Amino acid sequence: MASAGQALNRPTLPAGYRFSPNNDDLIVYYLKRKILGQQLPADVIPTTDVYASSPDKLPLDDFKGGEANEWFFFSNRSKDDDTIALDGGYYEIDPEGAGPITWEGKIVGYVKTLNFYQGSSPNGTETEWMVEEFRINPEFVPINNNDRSTREKIENLVACKISRVQPEPEWNSQMMIEYCAYLRSRPIHVEDLDANSQFQI
Repeated sequence: MASAGQALNRPTLPAGYRFSPNNDDLIVYYLKRKILGQQLPADVIPTTDVYASSPDKLPLDDFKGGEANEWFFFSNRSKDDDTIALDGGYYEIDPEGAGPITWEGKIVGYVKTLNFYQGSSPNGTETEWMVEEFRINPEFVPINNNDRSTREKIENLVACKISRVQPEPEWNSQMMIEYCAYLRSRPIHVEDLDANSQFQI
């Protein structure tokens, strides 16, 4: 895990840029290079144990420069169990969120999706949090069979995209009244009207 000093010194993207890689880019240009100890295109992904605590207690501020409600981390891979118990909740695998990742006609990795629930399995309450875990296809990494260190990284190191999917706000009666009042207060310009307009002059 990166120390506090390392987190403070972590490079950030230039102004106007956002870190939002495609799934194949995340594996080919980031996870693979991380495993092989190569330089990354942008050193913006921190390392932490994603499954050590609930997502809202992770060091989300260590990741900078992403889209709203999205965070990326390198982490140890999750267990192969259908559920992963944590303090205050658990992750459960979403079968529809799993599949291979292809690049230039080759399978370079795999993704699985885990939703976070509060409470105890199997009666927990689904939350807004989810994790997409990306692991590399071992056949995509050329290594010496005697290289145990790299082989362990292939087996255990993954890239995780944590998302907080917030629902759209529901419109209540007061919001509708305020919106209608706003529309009535707007000036109508003649040049904005056409023959099909519902307004008459």
